[in-house]
Amino acid sequence: MGRKLRMFGLEELRVAEITGVFDKNNHHIDVVSFVIMIERYGVQRPDISSFLHDIGVDESTLINIFSKADFTRIGMGNREITQVVLA
Repeated sequence: MGRKLRMFGLEELRVAEITGVFDKNNHHIDVVSFVIMIERYGVQRPDISSFLHDIGVDESTLINIFSKADFTRIGMGNREITQVVLA
């Protein structure tokens, strides 16, 4: 993961902070918290989306992750998200 984070242009200190969080939590992290953290460090959503997609996250889950990240950022993190599919 560190290599991929470096490809996003993150400084070594930021990469160490992120990998430290993973190591501290037995190589687990809440994906919404992860997205918020790396966005704060300047990684753009298309890059985050590509990274998550590469590790197997599907499109509908990506949408939910980014929606929850937005809700968390504005203080509505615990609210339920309703998904509507238009055909």
